[in-house]
Amino acid sequence: MVPLIQSLLQVDAEVRRVLGDPIRVYPNVAPQDTALPYATWQAVGGSPLGVLSERPPADGWRVRIAVWGRDSGQANEAALAVRDAIEAVGSIESFNPPPDDDDTGAFGISFDVRLLQIR
Repeated sequence: MVPLIQSLLQVDAEVRRVLGDPIRVYPNVAPQDTALPYATWQAVGGSPLGVLSERPPADGWRVRIAVWGRDSGQANEAALAVRDAIEAVGSIESFNPPPDDDDTGAFGISFDVRLLQIR
């Protein structure tokens, strides 16, 4: 019961161009000394698609994504690639305040996405 954000982004050519292959996208926190740019994600909400007559056919997820770069231009290029890949199958829910850089000096962009995962 994990949103398939990794596989969704891994198959996108532009995401692979910007974030490497395999992509530098990590659940929750990137490993120490990960090369920039990279992205992190975490599920911040979700629920099954409720129907009364049968088991739910899908799960809905809200996923928070933070994209990190050495500066605003690099972070923005990576964020645009991630956004475009997600909007092919889901939607942007919100743009969030810049995430804390945890003293790395990296520039971050954060947004929440809504995904529907068919079971």
